[in-house]
Order: sequence, then C-alpha cells, then structure tokens
Amino acid sequence: NMPSAAMCDNMPLGTRNLATGVVPALAIFTSALACATLAWPHWLRRQILRPLTGIFSAIFWTPSRMSAGGDNLDSASQAPRTDQAEDRAPELEELVAEGSSVDDRKPWGVGEVRRALRRPVASAARDGSVVGAKLPGQHSIYVKTYGCAHNSSDSEFMMGLLQDYGYTLTDSLEGADACVINSCTVKGPSQDSAVNLVKSAKQKGKAVVLAGCVPTGDASLSGSLEGVSMLSVTQLDRVVEVVEEALEGHTVSLLGHRRALPSLDLPKVRRNKFVEIIPISGGCLGNCSYCKTKHARGKLSSYSEEAIIARALQAAGEGVSEVWLTSEDTGAYGLDIATNIANLLEHVADALPPKVMLKLGMTNPPYMLAHIDAVARVLKRPNVFEFLHIPVQSGSDAVLRSMVREYTSGDFRHLVDGLRAQVPSLCVATDIICGFPAEGDDDHKASLDLVRDYKFPILNISQFYPRPGTAAAKLKRLPGNIVKARSTEMTKLFETYSTWGHLVGRRECVWFCDTDEK
Repeated sequence: NMPSAAMCDNMPLGTRNLATGVVPALAIFTSALACATLAWPHWLRRQILRPLTGIFSAIFWTPSRMSAGGDNLDSASQAPRTDQAEDRAPELEELVAEGSSVDDRKPWGVGEVRRALRRPVASAARDGSVVGAKLPGQHSIYVKTYGCAHNSSDSEFMMGLLQDYGYTLTDSLEGADACVINSCTVKGPSQDSAVNLVKSAKQKGKAVVLAGCVPTGDASLSGSLEGVSMLSVTQLDRVVEVVEEALEGHTVSLLGHRRALPSLDLPKVRRNKFVEIIPISGGCLGNCSYCKTKHARGKLSSYSEEAIIARALQAAGEGVSEVWLTSEDTGAYGLDIATNIANLLEHVADALPPKVMLKLGMTNPPYMLAHIDAVARVLKRPNVFEFLHIPVQSGSDAVLRSMVREYTSGDFRHLVDGLRAQVPSLCVATDIICGFPAEGDDDHKASLDLVRDYKFPILNISQFYPRPGTAAAKLKRLPGNIVKARSTEMTKLFETYSTWGHLVGRRECVWFCDTDEK
C-alpha cells in the first residue's frame, strides 16, 4: 500500500520527499523479502516483517494533524487511533477465512498451522523499536491434562501446534502467559479439579483456555466462567487461534461439534518421548446411563486404517518404542467404515518396525466378543503387549441393565475366558463402580465374587458420581456411608491376593519405556 496524495500533502516537506522517493524502493524491498521467506515458519516471518511494516506505518501512513510549525504532532494526534469496529470482540467464525466452511477445510499437513489474519499486536516507535504486546514465540503456555489416554493424546497434539507456531511450553503455571486446561468429565472430582485450576489461573491474571470434555459436554459452563475461552474436543486443531485471542484479551467459544475429526498429521509434543498415543476413533456406540463422555465425544467416528498406520510409522521413525491405540471403545473401531478392530490390530502389528511394541487401549465387552480368536492371535505376537483393559463396572446383571451396558456378566466372563485360554499370561485390567443407585447387597456381592474369581491385577475402583444431564443422575442415590463401605470392601478384597506371583522363578523380557526420578 502506497501513501496517498492526501497523506503526502499533510506531511512535512522533508518527510514528503522521503515518502515519494524512498518509500517505493522500501516497499519493493519488503515485498521481495516477504516472497523470499514464504517457506519459513509463519511466526518467524511475522517477527521479521511486522516490525518493518510497523515502522513504515508509524513514519509515513498514519494520518495526523500538524501544529502551526508543521514539524511536531499536537497532543491529540499522539494518542493512538482506535475505531469502534477494530476494538470489538471478533465473531467466532471470523477466525475462518471468509467464504470457507469449518468442515470443508482441507486436511492439515505435518507441522502446518492454519491461522486467521490478526490485528497487529505490536507497533513501531519513531526510532524503529517495537513496542507493545509480545510477538508470537515470546509467550509461554502452560498445558494441564486431566483424564484418559485419549485426552493425553489431544493435549500432545495441541502442544505440538502451539510449539510449532512459536510459543514456548512451560511446566509452571506461575511463569506462563496463558494456560490451556484439557479437562475430563467422567467423574465430578476430575471436573472440579479442572474448574478450580481455571479459577486459580484467572486470579493470577493468566489468559485461560478450557478445552476437552467438560466444556464440550456442558456448553452452559461458559456462562459461569467469565473471561475463559472454550475449545471443543473436535476443534483442538484451532487451539493456536483461540490462544491468540485469549492473549489479546478476547473470550472465544468454539464448542460446535464437527463430524470430521482432527487430522492425525498434526505436530505433537509427547509427554513421554518413547510412547506414541494414537486415537483410532472418537465417540462410541453405547448409551450408558451414567456416562457424560458421550455428550462430549458423540457417536462413533473412526479414522482410516491408512491414517493410523501412517501415524504409527511416523512415530516409529521419530524414535518411539511403544504405540498405544486408544479410544472411548476400541472394540467398536471401524464399525462405521466397514472394518473392525481385529483387522486394524493385525495391520498395525505387521507394519511396525522391529523393537517397537503395540498396546491396545480400553475396550467394552459387546463389540470385542465377535473377535476373540482374531484378537488373541494378535496378542500372541512378540511385538504386541499381552494386555487388555475391559471395564466390567458390575458383576450384577440387574445393575448392568440399569447402567445400559448392553452385555451381561456372563458375556464378560466368556470374553476374558476365551482370551485367557489362548493367551494364558494375558493381563486384564477392569473397572468397578461401587454404589450405583440400582445396586443392592446381592448385586455388590456379585461384583465381589467376580473380582475374587478373576483376581484382576489392575482394578480401578470408583464410587458412583451422578453426572449432570445423564439418566443415572435422576435415580435416587444410595446413602453415602453405604457407598463408601462397599468401596472400602472392594479395595480390601483387591489387597488380599497376589497378582504377579506366577512370575517368580521365570526369566522374562522386560520393556523399559520411562524413568522415574525421585
């Protein structure tokens, strides 16, 4: 943009001569520099080019009222000019290029960060120095994650996008300019922890973005957390845009649910550099009466086998030694795209290079029952961990019906027995909910009997927490003392049996994937 004749008329004579003589050459130089740096990261180009354009604007293109002498700005002209339209908070979809649709955007490439055109966050003084807010790459971001392996993977993707854009990741909230909190809505305490951290960060003057299942499953939460930006689980690939807005003092809510999942090609910063967590799908086919996660993650939407295998091979090439496949229900994988979990496991195990192990995440019983033999064959491979997480939740069929779990305790026993018959050393982890509203004394005893029969080496015991908006929340709760007593009894039962005694005297291959420094 060249200075207009009217602008030049208002300039002092010396400045006018410089504007009409030197500016064209400087404009050509800046344009050439912009073209030459197209392949550079956007944040680096922005750091180099913005000060140049800011200097030109400050010297030549800012309309000003001159004093009688024509050499000095009067007091009114020294104040920065702001337009009402420029100061208003942006509409949500102004973050997307005009005329495009959020769902129609092309898939992300590796390391690619798509962003909107921003208002300048820095200006140039007359001496050429940059003043004002920090430029991208100078802010530090604190990311806190609650919940499951899928949430952990989402956070790693968001951290990869933020770091790729130029932000610095920090492990300290105190030293951060902004805080991204990836929340979990499975239980009340996990949601409370996330919300309390949001409030603490706001009190410390941080820009805050609440992401994950809590805001996605309960959009009304945005009304109770003033000044906090919100990000849906299906829109984590827009975290850079939301963080930028939050740092500029704007509040943004991107809570619309997209059918298309974020690409697996996004950059990633792994919490554990040896472990790659790959979400193979989002959502599920179940309708559990107590589950709030379904409100956030929605119906089943699976990634293609090609995309999952490509991500696994990329991670292996980057030095990981374990690949974890995770989802809300890995057993349901592929039922929406004409494939299944057994095919995926076999193809990923075939593709992985030597010295890279494969591990399957949580699966509910119903859809895994059809693949007992095929999954057992994969679990016996030397590059696959003999491990499965199969939540049973209760040993009582009556309670399972009230939970709308879509299987019986007999189905669960059939699945575990069928797998252990072919993989004797299989490690089965499971979950038990104590004190569900429909649970009587006999139902609790049935759960104890199930645990006693199978002696699960990993047992996740939790008390029932009613989640707002779920069917189970409408049921009459059991007295708290009964719920606590049953939970304590289940814990004591777990502590009565040995889980790894069968390994004594055996020589086994041990896989190290992390260190614990105390």
